[in-house]
Amino acid sequence: MTLYPLELERFLSPRLWGGDRLVSYLGIAEPAEEEPLGESWQVYAGCRILNGPLQGKTLAEASRDHGAALLGTAPMARYGHTFPLLAKFIDAGEALSIQVHPDDAYAREHEPETGFLGKSEAWYILEAAPGAGVIWGFKDALTPEEVRRAAEEARLEAHLNFVPVRAGEVVYNPAGTVHAIGAGVFLFEIQQTSDLTYRLYDYGRRGADGKPRELHLDRALEVADLTPGERAKVPPKELGEGKTELLSTEHFVLERWDVAGDREESTRETSVELLTTISGGLELYAGASHVRLPQGRSVVLPAALGAYTLKGEGALLRAFVPPR
Repeated sequence: MTLYPLELERFLSPRLWGGDRLVSYLGIAEPAEEEPLGESWQVYAGCRILNGPLQGKTLAEASRDHGAALLGTAPMARYGHTFPLLAKFIDAGEALSIQVHPDDAYAREHEPETGFLGKSEAWYILEAAPGAGVIWGFKDALTPEEVRRAAEEARLEAHLNFVPVRAGEVVYNPAGTVHAIGAGVFLFEIQQTSDLTYRLYDYGRRGADGKPRELHLDRALEVADLTPGERAKVPPKELGEGKTELLSTEHFVLERWDVAGDREESTRETSVELLTTISGGLELYAGASHVRLPQGRSVVLPAALGAYTLKGEGALLRAFVPPR
């Protein structure tokens, strides 16, 4: 079967810390849940395909069936048939928990039943309220026991870097970085395929069951990088023709493309590509396929797709797995 651009059913996730930005940004109806909308999972292994012969299958099933033609040679060599990336929007009406994620080796050894990879992630800031920012690593040198005590005594924030952010900036959190998104930040996140999160502190909040949300201090302290110091935001690298490299890591590359008019492009056999429109409106043509990409819509381009055309005016984020 000839592969084609894959449109996906996004997964909307209410969160107790969610905000009011996602509904209007995505152009969707207000959800019925009591908790505000916090995340929109745009591309992940469990998303169902909405178009073409693969309609109804999940991205994980399509990856299993089509291997390198969908995933590309780089993800196949590293992760086998596992879909390697997860893309989401996050709207923080309140601060998220202070947390940390494990790396691949820890995930394989201690969380094998989940099937998840480790979790390195990057944030592209779409909007930030005045004074809003993120918690990003330690500013003070602490031992693991001092970190535990500070978390238990609600003093942990005082030992962490708070970094103001603004639209267009990129923050990279390699696995092991203690971090949190602050209130008033709306962002796009690209990450490894994983949902492994270890909370160190959650402001004493209670879940829907009325009980304090679970913390994971033992595992968090096993994986956390306690090295103190300021962290530098990633400077953009202009690539020409309206393209900007925002970040390049061993796990993923993130680019911004500003499109005006028609643009001829092509996928590479090395990696699947994720395109997400963040402003304006675009259309994508590949062979007999036509996909509309209004603001907030994502599409998956199989590695074997080849030539495609973008039309319209807007900005998109492109993510892929680099060859080693």
